[in-house]
Amino acid sequence: MISPRIATLALVFAACIAGAAALGARGQSTARPGEPTQAHVWVDNRTQAEAVPVTVQNWPAPVNVHLDASSVVQAVAGRQKWEYRLMPLASGPDPARGLTAAGDEGWEAVGVLQPSAAGATVLLKRPR
Repeated sequence: MISPRIATLALVFAACIAGAAALGARGQSTARPGEPTQAHVWVDNRTQAEAVPVTVQNWPAPVNVHLDASSVVQAVAGRQKWEYRLMPLASGPDPARGLTAAGDEGWEAVGVLQPSAAGATVLLKRPR
């Protein structure tokens, strides 16, 4: 005959295993670990002043838009075109000054080419 103490410990152990399995499975929303989940984007504008312009680019799936009767949505499919620029950054006391000026013109730093003795070269891009 099994003692009540062993039966109680076995029951507690089984409950712990079941709880751990439930907690581990709760966060899994894909068939296999590591797969990306389906993306959802919600834009909740309560007034006309909160409107956010959105551009959907290279979207493989149809876009579902849920609106109330007074809303208007204009969707334009298109590919963003970029303009690129190489900017030499001379070694000195303030190399960020040139980047700040380029940023004010709409340029964004996207990479650094192999630094040389004269300094680094930064790759910049901005929408055309």
